[in-house]
Amino acid sequence: MKQLKQHGYLYGALLYCFLVPLPQKWATIALGFWLLLSLLNLKKLQHTKKGVLLLLPILYSTYFLNFFISEVPYVRFIETKLSFLIFPALFFIHAYTKQERQRMFKMLVFGLIVAIAICVIAALYRSLNMVNGSLIFQANVLPDRGFFESILYGGNYFFGRYFSILHQTVYFSLYLCIGVAILLFQPKMFQTKMRILLLLLFVMTIFLISNKANFIALAVLFVLYVLFAKVALNKKVFGVVGMGLVFAFFIWMNPRSHESLNKITEGALAINKDARFGFATRILSWDAAVTLIQNKPIVGYGPGETQEQLNAVYQQKAYKFPLQEQYNAHNLWLQTWLENGMFGLLLLCAIFVLAFKAASVVKENRNLYLSLVVLLLINSMFESMFHRFSGITIFSFIVCLIFTIPQEDKAKA
Repeated sequence: MKQLKQHGYLYGALLYCFLVPLPQKWATIALGFWLLLSLLNLKKLQHTKKGVLLLLPILYSTYFLNFFISEVPYVRFIETKLSFLIFPALFFIHAYTKQERQRMFKMLVFGLIVAIAICVIAALYRSLNMVNGSLIFQANVLPDRGFFESILYGGNYFFGRYFSILHQTVYFSLYLCIGVAILLFQPKMFQTKMRILLLLLFVMTIFLISNKANFIALAVLFVLYVLFAKVALNKKVFGVVGMGLVFAFFIWMNPRSHESLNKITEGALAINKDARFGFATRILSWDAAVTLIQNKPIVGYGPGETQEQLNAVYQQKAYKFPLQEQYNAHNLWLQTWLENGMFGLLLLCAIFVLAFKAASVVKENRNLYLSLVVLLLINSMFESMFHRFSGITIFSFIVCLIFTIPQEDKAKA
């Protein structure tokens, strides 16, 4: 009990980091528990003087302001965007030392291991069936599809959204990419053999999830690892070329990515009104978003009206599937511009610029923090991250973690 009173804020942070890859409700409870323990330790902690933390609450206030001026009031922001207030408060109360941050990263890796185990066990359980008294293995969702054919058509319990049962594929693969970054740029966290095994496990799971945005993110991570390495330039060039070949093989072996590559070479990723999957549908969402931005580039539409306006454009342009699924812009920058106008877009730019600046002056963990910002940036291009708890919580956590890097960890000028 004494330890809990003295270090409760840290236990709360460690619990959150462990549970964030697991079911959303668990992470939400852990976040509340972390805040409660931090408040209980409030008098014993030194507050961090980081005015940059106010950027997230200011962004939250734009949603609050739009509630009053938008033609379609949107009240869900009070709950869904609450991370913009909670994480700045947590990191204002305590900035966390380098050692405490190391423990947080390690708990996140452990949480990812458990999450992968849950997904694999669930896939096995759903694939095993009793037929006429015999136990058969059938991973394909539709019985008339083969194992590999089902990956592309109908679904497979070991691939894509049927495998990623804890989070949407884009967010689970983002969490795994964060785990890969930790393992790459924190080599002393685990013994070499264990580190290599975990890297293989995380990369293979990203392969199974088959989220294309994080295939790109994964490739960028390994390229950064080579570029950041303290080796001769010719070795870096050789390493980057080697990574490119491995990544090409990775894409070629994944059935979904291979199919998308074929579509690109055939020119099938242009505007296709009947598109139903992947980047082809994102192109439709981006096209609709750009059309709307041209009409109201300064003030935007507000979060409530934005979806109605997108649906109207989908209907006007006969984009059937985005209209049916009521897709958002599938791009954080476009979505923020639509919802909060030019001011919201500038705020988002400021957050990323200052995060890059803060990460670049770190003495020991510069490569890790820079790679985390790059991961958020890549995912922001393909997903409206502020529309789901899985996205907004990891965004707020990483940004606040970087904004409050302890002074002793910063490189001397």
